[in-house]
Amino acid sequence: MQLRCTYCQTMFAIGREDMLAALEHMEENKLIYYDAHCPKCRRANRVERARMERFFPDWKNAIKTMLKDSAQAETAAEKPAAGTGAVKTAAAPEAAAKPAKKSAPKTKPAAASAKKPAGTKKK
Repeated sequence: MQLRCTYCQTMFAIGREDMLAALEHMEENKLIYYDAHCPKCRRANRVERARMERFFPDWKNAIKTMLKDSAQAETAAEKPAAGTGAVKTAAAPEAAAKPAKKSAPKTKPAAASAKKPAGTKKK
């Protein structure tokens, strides 16, 4: 959804995820307006709830599907994580047996760091 800042006249957009979060916030708090902040001047621009609902008419169903998708992703992420935990613990003793080599920091010669500025003259 494209908006124009009422203060600096800069065009900016609100994405579908932002609109969905804004509509959900307005529904929970019984609000009529949403404050969309301008990226240039950072001032709040008032956007009516009815206008946002015109651009995203099926937002309640979108929230439900988003919650289902996130729940499925969480369960899918937990299953492989449990299987890889045993592999990580088996590899840990091998890594502990080999000490890590640290290289000594390189130092510059003292003569190179004690150069005189170009504009000085010898007396």
